[in-house]
Amino acid sequence: MTLFDPVVPKDLDVLRSQRGYSPGVRTGNMLFVSGMLGRRSDLSIVEEPEAQLVQMFDNLGLVLKEAGADWNGVVEMTAFLTELQRDYALFMQVRDRYIHEPYPAMTMIGAAELAQPGLICELKAVAVVPDG
Repeated sequence: MTLFDPVVPKDLDVLRSQRGYSPGVRTGNMLFVSGMLGRRSDLSIVEEPEAQLVQMFDNLGLVLKEAGADWNGVVEMTAFLTELQRDYALFMQVRDRYIHEPYPAMTMIGAAELAQPGLICELKAVAVVPDG
């Protein structure tokens, strides 16, 4: 018996099948989303910084949708940026396309490196899945 259900959108199944983790897990009405990256479904990196951030948010959105949640249910976000000072403003510009008031709790962390060279940000989240 498991205490949670994996949430694996079709476009992110490679994370489960090749990398050995679930893009998200749901327990009750809570959804915990693994760190999403600006990679395509074949794990290739989107190179242009803004497009990479958009892909990262889009990937997180896939997990939300698969679980029956949406951006309004996001209660916490944690972002890891390899160049926090350089990319903070761009991150916030892209984030504001997805997140609106009331804003979730958010933590921004400078990170020395991520899973693959060329990645500039990793984003994890916690969301509430509405009943029904």
